Amino acid sequence: MLRSHIDVSCYAASQITLPLKAASSGAVSSSIAYTEMRMKQMVTPVEALQIVLDNVCALPPEAVPHAAALGRTLARDVVSNLELPPFDNSSMDGYALLAADVETASPDTPVMLRVLATTAAGDAPQHRVTRGSCLKIMTGAPLPPGADAVVMREETRAENEGEVLILQAARVGQNIRRAGSDVARGERVLRAGTRVRAAEWGMLASLGQHQIEVFRQPRVAIITTGDELAAVGDELKAGQIRDSNSWTLRGLLQSCDAVCAEVRHVRDEEETLRAALRECAATCDAIITSGGVSAGDFDPVRDVLPEVADVRFWKIAMKPGKPVMFAVMNASDGHAVPVFGLPGNPVSVMVAFEQFARPALLKMQGRNAARRVVLRACVEQSFDSPDGKEEFVRARVSPDGSDGWRAHVTGDQGSGRLSTMTAANALLLVPADVTHVEPGTSLNAQMTDWPEIE
Repeated sequence: MLRSHIDVSCYAASQITLPLKAASSGAVSSSIAYTEMRMKQMVTPVEALQIVLDNVCALPPEAVPHAAALGRTLARDVVSNLELPPFDNSSMDGYALLAADVETASPDTPVMLRVLATTAAGDAPQHRVTRGSCLKIMTGAPLPPGADAVVMREETRAENEGEVLILQAARVGQNIRRAGSDVARGERVLRAGTRVRAAEWGMLASLGQHQIEVFRQPRVAIITTGDELAAVGDELKAGQIRDSNSWTLRGLLQSCDAVCAEVRHVRDEEETLRAALRECAATCDAIITSGGVSAGDFDPVRDVLPEVADVRFWKIAMKPGKPVMFAVMNASDGHAVPVFGLPGNPVSVMVAFEQFARPALLKMQGRNAARRVVLRACVEQSFDSPDGKEEFVRARVSPDGSDGWRAHVTGDQGSGRLSTMTAANALLLVPADVTHVEPGTSLNAQMTDWPEIE
């Protein structure tokens, strides 16, 4: 079983406490008291993110076949052992020749050359170009010996059999891709921590990298809580709602290249939840719970998680997503597993995941870039914001037509209104000391998706 390697060496010193199960009775009391203190403190979003990142490390690397490398994160630098392109070749369909032969060529004074042969991509050159001769050549074909330029076919006119008229002068090196002009032998082409996108995948193929060393993807368990939840295909009974959070979280995990290893729904029963947390910690690298983390009478995560894990914070000065709990759980084999206790409201789940879980999961993959792009956008509507809390306002950001960006708030900002997220591609970041925003105000917009032209 592959396990997480989040060991205490990567924790900030101020975050280390004794594991409850392994400590003496006196240490247990001290650790519990420390946990209770954390439960009473409210942290800012910036502080919360720092605590989360202080408590996760990159997972061990593994080698995967080239075909499986897309979306993965490189665990080591990639250094080329060859030149790209590996030989001088033509960048055009045309004629390989000596530039000196056609220095006076023009449509009015064409130069006639003898055509020795035709060479296509994949052919080995069989002829040497000499004064007065040329070789018909296709794009990508090796440049024949002696040739120092290529004239494109559109600047020529076929004459008699085996002859061609060149209608334009050529300079040395014209339309030639030199060996090593893209990548030199020994050059570092890709850095560790780079995500393999389509371009990197193609580059690795060009370099003949058939086995790629990448960081292991975190295996994440999703646990949704609540007696009121029904499955997507179930008929709703009185008082029930369908479980959307587990599907939203699956999509969010996929968007940051993490693996959804397990999905469980747990009723509001503490013992069942306790067992689920321990079982998931034994097989997964991280756990995300949804619901049961607030201050109500039926919020089992709030009560159970401090019993089985070391809580690092509970409650963040933000809207939506105030009752987020983050803890580090000791699995049975001694490895540490981060647990993100997210609220139950669907928007709170998405916002909290974006701010805390996503950066952590990317760091666990060794990713260099773990933050969303932030733009400055002018708000089109006025709205109020709570005092003392940083608010993440759902908005649609689009070009304003003059090299800037505008933001349209997508509706009422209630944390249960998932429709405002389906219409949004960004979160406007309203500072904690701002209580009212007027139209035309410029705010940071954290892009969750890029705008598309409709």
